Amino acid sequence: MSRNVQRLRDHDTNPCLAETDASRQCMDDNNYRKDMCASYFLKYKNCRKFWTKHSAVGIAAEKSLLLCCTSNTL
Repeated sequence: MSRNVQRLRDHDTNPCLAETDASRQCMDDNNYRKDMCASYFLKYKNCRKFWTKHSAVGIAAEKSLLLCCTSNTL
């Protein structure tokens, strides 16, 4: 497996791995008819939206904590 594929298969890097696999399996099972897998795509989209927002909030909190602590020690 290439590094990029390994990274995408890592749950720490891709928290929506289960949704990814489920939507891909649905596509395989339904001869790649997207209309048959709409609910799986919606679950994946919601998962990505949640984790994108969650990671952005976490990064912002870490940055403010870092700025807070480094400015107090200067």
